[in-house]
Amino acid sequence: MDSFPVQQETPEKKFLKERFREYYLKNLEPPPDITKREFGFGFEKKIDYRHKSFRSFQEFSEFVSREVPFFISYSCARYEFPSLRPMDRKGYLGSDLAFDLDRTYLEEKHEHSPVLCNYCLNRIRQDAVNLIEEFLVSDFGFSREEIQINYSGSKGFHIHLQSKPVQELSQEARKQILDYISAAGLDVEKILRREKTEEAGYILRGPTKHSEGWAKKLFDAAFKLVSSENLEDFAKDGIGKVKALKIMDNREYVLKKMEEGNWDSLKGLEGVWNKLLKKTVQLREVEVDRQVTFDVARLIRLPNSIHGDTGLIAKKIPLSEISDFDPTREAVAFDGNKMMAIVTDKEFRLEMLGQTTEIKPGKNKVPLPAGILLLCKKKALLYPE
Repeated sequence: MDSFPVQQETPEKKFLKERFREYYLKNLEPPPDITKREFGFGFEKKIDYRHKSFRSFQEFSEFVSREVPFFISYSCARYEFPSLRPMDRKGYLGSDLAFDLDRTYLEEKHEHSPVLCNYCLNRIRQDAVNLIEEFLVSDFGFSREEIQINYSGSKGFHIHLQSKPVQELSQEARKQILDYISAAGLDVEKILRREKTEEAGYILRGPTKHSEGWAKKLFDAAFKLVSSENLEDFAKDGIGKVKALKIMDNREYVLKKMEEGNWDSLKGLEGVWNKLLKKTVQLREVEVDRQVTFDVARLIRLPNSIHGDTGLIAKKIPLSEISDFDPTREAVAFDGNKMMAIVTDKEFRLEMLGQTTEIKPGKNKVPLPAGILLLCKKKALLYPE
């Protein structure tokens, strides 16, 4: 395959390419059906070049070792002729279902780090677990065995499903999945509604213990609240002490009626249930990059490749280990016992491999992973020795 145009190399780029090459000589992995995938590569941006394909993993490996791109992406779609353009000449064969969770939580109070924010990483990991357990497994019925997850190498996580039925999903079906997990267009009135009965006039009907989907999520949240013996739990959901004590005094009766779908066993709580529904939606909905899931022509980072903005690995993660995954320990590509010299004009505090590195303006000797992170972020330069 032809090489890319010669890149202008600063000492920092040359240093990074040497380190990335060392990693790829031992750790490069192909995606499934590599010959049917379109690839994209980035040296300055995440994707500078695309519409590339390879006849074998060996050809791909030789290319990466020679060119050493800072970003490697591949198509979720499979094609008959992946290198052809425009897109309609490629011969679309189907596409994986992918979710890209990649956001910061600036609206939540925390000490945010623009370089590598542990708070945001922990929050996005919780969202990834929520997407898998609450939606993909519980609501859509995917098995855990067919769900693959990897750290993005930067701020988030990527989730992949590659089974044959998934390959055949239309764009409209993918959009419906997105709308469901984000609660777009959720009709509250269908979940909590006034219904006329012969015995008691109008009563508030809601989910039962047999409900599914968003209705079941509301039922579970309300059932958990009513089961609580802590007044503070009620206060968090806007229920005053008098109403809370009334619920607690009649707990078994209220729970029994809720299981049957009668949410009017105690009068005056309709506003409480509506607030709880909104809170449940806010807590359970998942924000993903819609284009990655919807647009079958999109490229996504190759698992176990290095992210050129951080020097961290887009690490594959066993599903059983996602809840405890710490990218600052487990996605580090380089030896933390090796040191390097950098110069910077800012202060940084980095936590990697269980160690805290304090960096001051001027020359610093830092562990290799921390130095590479700052070089990738263009927050530091090599200090010539």
